[in-house]
Amino acid sequence: MMIVAHRGASGAAPENTLAAFEHAWQQNADAIEGDFRLTKDGVIVCIHDDNTERVGDKKLVIAESTLQELREVDIGSYRGSQFSTERIATLEEVIATIPNGKKILIEIKCGTVVVPILMDQLNRSKLQLDQIVIIAYDVSVIKTCKALAPQYQAYWLYDFKENYDIDNITATLGNISADGLSSNNENSKELVDAVLSLGLSYHTGWRIDDTAWAQRMLDWGASSLTTNNPKRLREILTSSA
Repeated sequence: MMIVAHRGASGAAPENTLAAFEHAWQQNADAIEGDFRLTKDGVIVCIHDDNTERVGDKKLVIAESTLQELREVDIGSYRGSQFSTERIATLEEVIATIPNGKKILIEIKCGTVVVPILMDQLNRSKLQLDQIVIIAYDVSVIKTCKALAPQYQAYWLYDFKENYDIDNITATLGNISADGLSSNNENSKELVDAVLSLGLSYHTGWRIDDTAWAQRMLDWGASSLTTNNPKRLREILTSSA
């Protein structure tokens, strides 16, 4: 079972910052997950929203701003003065934090325009193939990634709905050549079984801090759990085991 730090150890530090990723490694996470967008000058940076308003001390739109302009935004102080030096990180800077044997889940938030640049950076990085996973809600992103670079694992992110359509989900996974599904599904073993039956991996995505949910997904065969607090979740699972 792989424990993934959601936007880094975002329970301990501002999300998607180098501080959060360093906290994740200190908490012995197996992998980090971060959100990535493309700047006006073609740099891949780590931030969830399409602008800096929620986490920053000023509002800039990512796609309309250069890296230099974005670096002027304080994206840490909203979590405390000790994080006042945190600035938007580039993908290359995030990759540089990854220890040997650990992984990164790269969530693409800006569509297929970023894919060629992403592939170039990944190919030039020192990471091994099994250290890299690409994830996205946008099916065209996953399909494009698998077409351009099938050597990289890519999971489709699916926001679970009670009226989910198993046939549509499994057909989509096949059409985009996804290697797995990551979902916030809490109670549908049917969905997990359907994904596993295709020979794909199933992952429980984002902010799983509930013990019962985590244990249920473990029992059903999920390959990873994504949490804001990797240390706490590992302690809970170890204790229950």
